[in-house]
Amino acid sequence: MAQDQERTPLFTALTEYAARVRAPLHVPGHKLGRAAPPEWRDFLGPSALAIDLTEAPGLDDLHAPEGVIAEAQELAAAAFGAWRSYFLVGGTTAGLHALILAACRPGETIAVPRNAHRSVLGALILAGLRPRWVRVTFDAELGIATGPDLASLSAALPGAAAAVLVHPTYYGIAADTAAAIGLIHRAGLPALVDEAHGAHFPFHPALPPSTLSLGADGVVQSLHKTGGSLTQSSLCHLGHGSRILPERLQEMLRLVQSTSPSYLLMASLDLARRELALRGREAWERALELAHEARRRIDALPGLRVRPTDDPTKLLIDVRGRGTTGFRAADWLWEEAGVAVEAAGLTYLLAVLSPGDSREQLDALIAGLERLPAGEGAPVLPPEPPWPEVILPPREAYLARKEPVPLGRAEGRIAAELVAPYPPGIPVVAPGERLTADVLDYLRHAARAGWHLQGPADPQLRSIQVVEE
Repeated sequence: MAQDQERTPLFTALTEYAARVRAPLHVPGHKLGRAAPPEWRDFLGPSALAIDLTEAPGLDDLHAPEGVIAEAQELAAAAFGAWRSYFLVGGTTAGLHALILAACRPGETIAVPRNAHRSVLGALILAGLRPRWVRVTFDAELGIATGPDLASLSAALPGAAAAVLVHPTYYGIAADTAAAIGLIHRAGLPALVDEAHGAHFPFHPALPPSTLSLGADGVVQSLHKTGGSLTQSSLCHLGHGSRILPERLQEMLRLVQSTSPSYLLMASLDLARRELALRGREAWERALELAHEARRRIDALPGLRVRPTDDPTKLLIDVRGRGTTGFRAADWLWEEAGVAVEAAGLTYLLAVLSPGDSREQLDALIAGLERLPAGEGAPVLPPEPPWPEVILPPREAYLARKEPVPLGRAEGRIAAELVAPYPPGIPVVAPGERLTADVLDYLRHAARAGWHLQGPADPQLRSIQVVEE
C-alpha cells in the first residue's frame, strides 16, 4: 500500500506532458503561460501555468476517466477507506448536490438537519425535494449547534428517500454520528454525510472517526480545508456496501461539474492524497501537539478558555469572561495584532490549526489574546430559532415569481429566500416556509443586533423576498 501511495499518476502525467509538448494547439489560450498576463505569470511562475491544461493526450477526462485520473481516484479511495472516490473541482457543494441527486427522485422527501450547509438547500432546489427538517441540539453556553437530535432524526426517516448528516460541525463537534447512521440504515435509507471539515480524520487515531469507517453510504470532504489541496478541490466518496450506485453518482457528477475541469485543482488532490497517505499521521501529530499547547496557554489567560471539541485542532475560544463579543475580539485581533481567525460569533472565536501552522503563529495568537481589551459585559445569547412551517417545496418557492416586501407586511407570506443569522448559523426561514409572527420577530431582533445575515437579497433585512401572490 505505501509503495502504491507514493505514486501521483495525474500530477506526473501533467509535468511530463508540459515537458514534451512542442505545439500545444489547444485551449487554454494562455498556452502554458506564455500568453498569460505578465503580473500573473511572474507571480505564479512558469510551472503552475504549464500544467493548467485541458484533456490533452495522456491526461484523461474527469467525466469519463479511464487513465491517470481513474488511477488517481483509485489511490484516493484506498487512502481514505472508500469503495469509490471522485475528484471534485466545484468544492464540496458539487459533491453534496451530486449525492443528493443520485439518492433521490423529484418529489421525494429527505431528512435534513436544520444546521446543514446552504449547499444542501441548493440540492433540494435542484432535485425538487421536500425537506423533513431534523432538530439539532445546542451548546447551552455558546449557543452553537452540536448535532442532530436523534429522536427528531428517527421521526423524520419513515417514507424518506435519504438522510443527510453533518460530521463534524463547523466547530469540530462530531456528536454521536455512529448512532445517527445506525438509525438511518435501520430505516433502509442511505446516509449522506457532509464531512467538509473532516478530511484529515482518517489519518490520526486521536481525531474522530471518518464516517466512511462508520458505514456511511456517501461522504463529501473538503480536502482543501484540512488536507492541503487547493481551494475549491474536494473529494466525493462512496462507502463499502453503499446503497448508491456508482453509475448513478457519476451521471450526477457530470451534470453538476464543469465540462472544463481545472487540472491544477485535480493535481493538487493527487498530491495532497499522497502526503496524507504517507506522512499524514506524522503531520497531524505535530498539529495536535500545537493544539494542546494552544489550549493550555489560552486557558491560562484571564477571562478566556478553550471549549472542548471532538477535533482538538479547532480552537473554540470562549471570550465571555472578557466581557466582549467574538465579533469585536476578531476585529481587534486583525487590526491590532495581524491575527486572522476562522470565524467569530457573539460568544466565541474559532481558530483552526493544521500541519501548516507553527509555534510562531501560535505565539502571535497568544500575544494578541493577552492584550485583548475587556468589554462592557458578556452578550446575551439568542434563543433557538422558531421551528419552520413548510408550505411549498424549496424549488417551487425559490423559482417562483417573487417580490420584496417590508418585514412589517410579510406575516403570513411564503418566503422565497433563505435567511440564516450568524450566530447561531441555523436558518430562521428557508424558501417555501411561512413567515409567522415568531419568525419575523426573530429576524427583526437579528437585524437590530447586527448579526451577519446569510442569504437575503437585502443584507440589512429591511425587506424579504416572498412568493408573489
